[in-house]
Amino acid sequence: MFPVRATTDQIPGLADELERRHRDGRDIYDEWRGGVYWLVDVPGPEHGELLVDLAVMLRPLVRAAGLRSASPVNIGINREDCRVPDLSVYRPGTPRTSPAFLATALLVVEILSPGETPKEKLGFYEAAGVKEYLEVDLGRGTAELLAISDAGLGHGTESEVLPGLVVDGRWISVGNDGLDVAEYRGQ
Repeated sequence: MFPVRATTDQIPGLADELERRHRDGRDIYDEWRGGVYWLVDVPGPEHGELLVDLAVMLRPLVRAAGLRSASPVNIGINREDCRVPDLSVYRPGTPRTSPAFLATALLVVEILSPGETPKEKLGFYEAAGVKEYLEVDLGRGTAELLAISDAGLGHGTESEVLPGLVVDGRWISVGNDGLDVAEYRGQ
């Protein structure tokens, strides 16, 4: 992914391409960042495989805590400033900015796509009131859990949002079930 700032007037055919992306479902991960529309490619199969395995592993913790999870989910304000994390954990009744957009989440998971910069979206999530940020970098084969609070960012290994979730370098685990992030690296 590389940024190109342009209007539909400046690039012939851009408006048609955006409409095709929407019609074909290729815009599901696109984001608005400070009023600028970002086109984000659909992730590769390793990304999707890790996401499915992680969601299945976290599901019992989410239910036990009386929370909800979704993948993908929109957080923020449509056409202004929003992000689309790979997975979000949130409270039932979380306020929405529109029918399809949550105002915040308790925990977001970002699996970096090629070209994304580590912690690039962290400031947005901090401003939105997200409590924990789990970032997976498949290129490096690492996972990192950050707690976001008024006191600042804290590196952690155990989630407070989902007790039992442990993140340690390249391992994400719940009890005896674990995922080695390095095994999901692209071919």
